[in-house]
Amino acid sequence: MRLSIAAKLNFFLLFIFSMVLVFSACYQAVRERDLILSLIKDQSQEQTEAYFDSLNMLMLTGQMAARDTLREKFKRHSHVKDARIVRGTALTRQYGPGRAEETVQDDFDRLALEGKGSLEVIQEGASSRLIATLPLRASKAYRGTDCTSCHQVEEGTVLGAVRFEYDLDALFAQVERSILGSTLALTALFGAGLLLTLWVLRTWVVNPLGQLTRAMEEATDAPLPGRRLEIEEEDEIGRVAAAYNQMLDSMERRLAPRPSEPGAPSRTMSAAADPKRG
Repeated sequence: MRLSIAAKLNFFLLFIFSMVLVFSACYQAVRERDLILSLIKDQSQEQTEAYFDSLNMLMLTGQMAARDTLREKFKRHSHVKDARIVRGTALTRQYGPGRAEETVQDDFDRLALEGKGSLEVIQEGASSRLIATLPLRASKAYRGTDCTSCHQVEEGTVLGAVRFEYDLDALFAQVERSILGSTLALTALFGAGLLLTLWVLRTWVVNPLGQLTRAMEEATDAPLPGRRLEIEEEDEIGRVAAAYNQMLDSMERRLAPRPSEPGAPSRTMSAAADPKRG
């Protein structure tokens, strides 16, 4: 398949710009998702600790009956899907099973009661959620509170756990909208750069080469050396045009009739025709 230089350059530039655009969009998507996850994980750690501190304050003031109100307040935070306390065996044995949502419901709850906290992203089809659990261990000095004074257990016993769930779909949708906007902006920028590059190539490369080609074709069909090219730029194409003009000058000198050839006036005839010359 025969392609012009302009077509080859256009294809190559379009390929390069497309690769840069795809790489930029993918890199930005990965970076923004990682940033969102990092921020939400930091937020989850802060909120689980704040939830336990608030719950501990209710316990110290004898207002544990209001813990449902505390739970609803934390659930109103942005992107919080669920917030609850999971009661451990020692706590259940001392105070009873509590609310239905305070019982063990899955492996994350069981691991938390074994003293293993979780901070994992769960993908369920098109939905994503973050599960954060914080085991609550009995301590004689937990932020100024002696847990063993109320709970008759050994220090280090897991009393329960705080569990938060975050809805990541809205966050990821926001990331996708941001990526889409950035991609459209980059596409417009790359498109403008591509058009500018094509104009520069056509002005400085394609058009001068076209003039040189037409001049050579005219010189091939003409009986005498063709017209000379105007040299506007001192670049590589300008030097080619200068060399072409020099070639035509050389051909014209070689094709010019010499004095010994028929049709050229001889020196003796010129002398006889001039009366002043002896």
